[in-house]
Amino acid sequence: MQSRREHMLEGIYVSAGDADNEAAAGIVQRLEGGVAMLDEQQASEESGDEAGQQQPAGQVETLESETDWDNDLDKPNEFLRFFLRMGFGAVMHPYEYAKVLMQLGYEPLPAVTSTSWLGRSTLFLPSVHQYIRYIRHTDGFAGLYRGLGPRILSSASSALFSESLVHLVGWKQLEKPAHPFREYVSNMLRDGIIIATGLAISHPFYVISVRQMAQFVGREVVYSTIRGSVREILAQDGPLGFYAGFVPRLLSDLGVLFCTSTLSAICNRVFMLKSDQREYNSALLQFGAIMLLYPLQVVGACMACSGSGVAAGAPPFMPIYCQWMDCLTDLIARGDHYRGAFIFRRTLPKMQAQRVYDPYTVLRMN
Repeated sequence: MQSRREHMLEGIYVSAGDADNEAAAGIVQRLEGGVAMLDEQQASEESGDEAGQQQPAGQVETLESETDWDNDLDKPNEFLRFFLRMGFGAVMHPYEYAKVLMQLGYEPLPAVTSTSWLGRSTLFLPSVHQYIRYIRHTDGFAGLYRGLGPRILSSASSALFSESLVHLVGWKQLEKPAHPFREYVSNMLRDGIIIATGLAISHPFYVISVRQMAQFVGREVVYSTIRGSVREILAQDGPLGFYAGFVPRLLSDLGVLFCTSTLSAICNRVFMLKSDQREYNSALLQFGAIMLLYPLQVVGACMACSGSGVAAGAPPFMPIYCQWMDCLTDLIARGDHYRGAFIFRRTLPKMQAQRVYDPYTVLRMN
């Protein structure tokens, strides 16, 4: 712009020649004013263009920040989910209480004769609702929540600290596209460490909870409080007493993880399932794996109570097992390895039904 201005002024001086200097000076002043106005106009246009180019960028940043804020609002509150899960577990504790007593083999109510789905006459054990009514009739409404405190501590410690080891190591889940087998192995190992860590932290509270619930059988009070339970376990078995039944529970959880992850990866690879189909498929596979390995959960509950000083963990209610393999073998031999798996419609195992010395009083349903 400056060169154009000088060129125009030079042309005026050349064309003026020997003309009147004042007239030429007036023309030059007017041209200088016009050129200055052109410079200002062009400068304003350029600044306007730059502002126009910068404004969309600012708008994009604003939109991106608003989008991030919306995404943060869409994400569920982890603390809210945690407290809801704890609250739901507390409400459903009577069912868990009855299930633990079923796993321990305690049947205070007689079996009854009824008709199965196939029309055959079968011996049925009381359902979980009849079991809960019996507990309430014996201990009152507050008795339904025996063992709730350590159970909440077990669930909370597992939920809060299960990922502490992988965070400490810095092992993150693979999110970028990788080789399918590498992604499968890496994620399964990471989930296995999370499961093992959570179970190692929460299992002592599980042992205390099971023993508090088992006191219903013999009406003991030695495990009534968490502090008293800790003292009793340390006095009887030492620190290892807090991990009674840990191995079968760990094998059960890791086995469920391995079966679910492996079969899901195979199905996704072979059948090319969609995202929603993968979720349903994983849920079904997980349910099947849990049912397959359920006997290990029964063994874990029995080993947590066996030889603990309560009546439910000693003869005649339960043999005293030295190893968890002995417990599993004995349960399979007696047909009790799936007790507590179905809490609403419970059939008496055939091995027990065929015994002449059946301990259950058989009633006829009206």
